[in-house]
Amino acid sequence: MLSLYEEFPDAPVTQRSAKEEEVEFHFIVSSVPEKRVVGDDYAKDKLKLQLMLMPGVALRLLPDGEVTTGSIHVRYPHLFHTRQGKTLWDPREIADLEPFKVYRARGSYFFSDIRKEPYVTIWEMLDPLPDPEMEELSAKTAEPVILEANIGQLVLDRTFPSFEGKADDLGVKVSMWYEGPELLLAGQGNMAKKFKSALNFINNVLSQEYLDKARMLGAEKALPAANRWRHDVAEAEGRPTPAPKLGVEDVYAKLTPTVVNIPHRGNVGVEFDDGYMFGGHPVTVKTKRDGTPTSIEMDV
Repeated sequence: MLSLYEEFPDAPVTQRSAKEEEVEFHFIVSSVPEKRVVGDDYAKDKLKLQLMLMPGVALRLLPDGEVTTGSIHVRYPHLFHTRQGKTLWDPREIADLEPFKVYRARGSYFFSDIRKEPYVTIWEMLDPLPDPEMEELSAKTAEPVILEANIGQLVLDRTFPSFEGKADDLGVKVSMWYEGPELLLAGQGNMAKKFKSALNFINNVLSQEYLDKARMLGAEKALPAANRWRHDVAEAEGRPTPAPKLGVEDVYAKLTPTVVNIPHRGNVGVEFDDGYMFGGHPVTVKTKRDGTPTSIEMDV
């Protein structure tokens, strides 16, 4: 058993696992968790064990199940220990795993009829068995998948999954989402055709003019909230109110475009740094794929 199950036998996570049907499986993940410490001055001291997810790319139920590829959720126990304003994120031995390597585990299996995706939960790590098909997938998925655009290369990040790039002359990151069930591999033909709409947007719409139009709509739509926030902060800090009002040009000056998110279909989102007008919460402007800005989203 994984050490966290043994250390916390009475935890709900451990108790639930004990009641599930046991299976063995081979799996490949695209990223693994790291042990780290996160500062939070306002967090209360606590100790919590919960299941977290690793993004899987391939799975085989043993001894003779078919290989499943695509979106696979690999769950494992993760300890969160908060003490004196610092939280230890501790996945224990799971942190020793490596991306794109074949592993064998004992655990449980569940298929979501809603998401149409499999979930496996690791109870114990075992030595892998010979599995040429999974080994071949391991090598192929480790190779970078690259799309070419006029801003340069977009490289697949399987964790999300999305193609990531940067328009250096515009100062923004570009994230092109992949939402299909097919496992993308380097060297596949017609890769650009799968992303024709998104690549057309990058090559023909994304520009300084496009970002400026999105920024102006963001400034106009965010202006009322910016003034409310400005007044509330002044009141909370005991400064004179009403606070001096901002204009559209003031909000425009504070908004800085950082990321352009391009879904497989539908409206594009341009994320702006708020210049701390809203306490660090980003402002997202939605645009049509022809570049027309339509609305904003704010988490304030």
